[in-house]
Amino acid sequence: MLEHFFKSLVAIVSDPYQCNRITDALAAAGIKFYCKSKDVNRHNTFDQARIGTLGIKPRYVTEVFVDKENVDMALHIIHTLS
Repeated sequence: MLEHFFKSLVAIVSDPYQCNRITDALAAAGIKFYCKSKDVNRHNTFDQARIGTLGIKPRYVTEVFVDKENVDMALHIIHTLS
């Protein structure tokens, strides 16, 4: 919740290999980052308890956040990886 005030979202990835490439590049550049994983098929915590899984498999994405002063450098690094 507090990441919206102090951190900026720079990438959303669903591939673990791509996530590792991004985090390794940010770490090599000395940029502190914060990763948050979530299941995009569940909108809130009560969805599964209320209706069950119904055969819907979880699909996880990882959001990568950096400090606001490092956003430009992080975006440049991420775009050069693509």
